[in-house]
Amino acid sequence: MAENYVLSCCSTADLTDEQFEARSIHYICFHFELGGKSYMDDLGKSIPFDEFYKRMEQGEDTKTSQINAEEFEQYFEPFLQEGKDILHVCLSSGISGVMNSACIARDILAEKYPDRSKGSMSEVVKYIDH
Repeated sequence: MAENYVLSCCSTADLTDEQFEARSIHYICFHFELGGKSYMDDLGKSIPFDEFYKRMEQGEDTKTSQINAEEFEQYFEPFLQEGKDILHVCLSSGISGVMNSACIARDILAEKYPDRSKGSMSEVVKYIDH
């Protein structure tokens, strides 16, 4: 029987691709730069972890960037088109602005998909964030 919801999180959850898949957890990728080149935080697919850490040890500059609201919209919308609700867990607003991006996307999509449960999602976000 198909579920009527999707469990989702960001790639910052520190799970492997295999763990995400085994638990049917969908994820959206943060971004990072290494040595001036941009990558998706796709769990070591774009650049193997051993290479990433070796290059960091060699002094290459690194920085991360969060998922923006437009990326969240594009990520969430296919689930909503399937008639599914989404429970998305992300980093606390105290350490990242990613929750704000997710909430902006949620609010925009709530207008397009009024049958989805924005109210209960707001409560979940509020509970997790505090």
